[in-house]
Amino acid sequence: MRKSVDDAARKGANGIDSLAELAAALRHLRRRQARQKGDAPLTYRELAATTGWAHGVIGDYFAGKTLPPTDRFDVLVRLLGASGVEQGALATARDRVEERRRGRGPVGGDRPVRPPVPRELPPDVPVLIGRERQLARLLSPRPSAPSGRAVIVALDGPAGVGTSALAVHAAHRLADRFPDGQLYADLRGPGGRPMPPAVVLARFLRALGGPAVPPGSAAEAGACYRALAAGRRLLVVLDNAHDAAQVRPLLPAAPGSVVLVASRRVLATVDGVEHVRVGTLPDPDALELLGAFGGTDRLSGERRAAEAIVRHCGGLPLALRVAGARLAARPGWPVRALADRLADARQRLDELACDDLRVRDAFRQAYDAALHGAAADDHAAASALPLLARHDGGGLTLRQAAGVLDLPEARAERVLERLVDARLLDSPAPREYRFHALLRLFALEQGVCEGRVGRGDGCGTGCGGGDDRAMADGAAGAVPRPAMPPAPPPLLHPPPTSRSGTTNGVPVRGWASTSTGWR
Repeated sequence: MRKSVDDAARKGANGIDSLAELAAALRHLRRRQARQKGDAPLTYRELAATTGWAHGVIGDYFAGKTLPPTDRFDVLVRLLGASGVEQGALATARDRVEERRRGRGPVGGDRPVRPPVPRELPPDVPVLIGRERQLARLLSPRPSAPSGRAVIVALDGPAGVGTSALAVHAAHRLADRFPDGQLYADLRGPGGRPMPPAVVLARFLRALGGPAVPPGSAAEAGACYRALAAGRRLLVVLDNAHDAAQVRPLLPAAPGSVVLVASRRVLATVDGVEHVRVGTLPDPDALELLGAFGGTDRLSGERRAAEAIVRHCGGLPLALRVAGARLAARPGWPVRALADRLADARQRLDELACDDLRVRDAFRQAYDAALHGAAADDHAAASALPLLARHDGGGLTLRQAAGVLDLPEARAERVLERLVDARLLDSPAPREYRFHALLRLFALEQGVCEGRVGRGDGCGTGCGGGDDRAMADGAAGAVPRPAMPPAPPPLLHPPPTSRSGTTNGVPVRGWASTSTGWR
């Protein structure tokens, strides 16, 4: 029933080609709202009091004398009780009327040739738990940005918290409000390198019916994209964004469109952006997410073991998703078996892998992005991460970090803040820093791997030895286990070291450069 009503609304709006027909649609909405409420229609003065517009101007809108601007039209139809589908269809009709009035409509009585309507969203996620507050913000009505530009909402959070899943889920919920289409782009290119904006623009142009051969320069392609997006109500999802410079060329300029960006970094330098922070889950939500994939009834029978798994996953949604998949893949296993495996810090990241879902891979992408970053401090910061992970305890102060790195505090703070920007560290307060427990284990692995590669020894991504295993065990309350499984070949290489004994300005004191490994 709801679908038939929506289809009828779209069909009715598609028949609007003139200002008089658009005004008639506004009058129809006004009468319908009055019938639904069992009251008299809203007067122009009442609408003026609500919107702050002159009541004479509002009268001209309803009489068909004046075409309402885009932002005012969106507000007006919403106040008149239009559904989300109706709002989108009427907004498209309003833009069509404007095109005709400017002389850019079809010649004679021919119907306009409708441009392509891209539907590029990936499949929706089946389960999304603990994100009600963020989702409510994403779904709140946004007729247009205050500046008359497209609305931009950026979701940010460290690797594994599910910013992409939240963005895609919200996009599916919002899709009906954007009848001119939904564009999607994964901005992480091959090998984890950032996708050049020109490549994404060329694909967007094809999806919107633009030139078959894209313009020669990225600037020209961006201008063409903005021209095609103008006058349309588009939903654009930019996933795995690297930084603001990658995102800016992909933003439509005209009002009416909404852009959702998922990124690890906070895109603080994108003008007019609204930020939505995504973090780890509290224990009740984490337990619910684990049960959604591993079986709620199964967990309720072994509550303590389930709580132990949640604790070892540190509330990280990706880790919980993987743990749930491990349980689902072994229905005959007791929950305690997985909890005991995760208790061993030496193998925890090995255990948090199932088919193509691997927590270690998510961390490696974030680490490699910093290791190979374009900024001068990126490599130095990534190289410092394993050294910082050796510090006892989950957190450390700036003074402690400076001592670990053997740097002046001012220089150490720049390194630490780069790690915070890359979401490899958290900074709960000025001059205070802390690791997520799983990310700390990953960081310890990188130090051991880089040291052994530097010596020419074979080393896998999950290697650990001697003091480092003991350190990891102490950090997570591990239960000793006899042996580690074989690990894959190394993916990381030691950072270049200058003659002065520094790595991009970070001293290598404690870095494994001899056969002794970690000192």
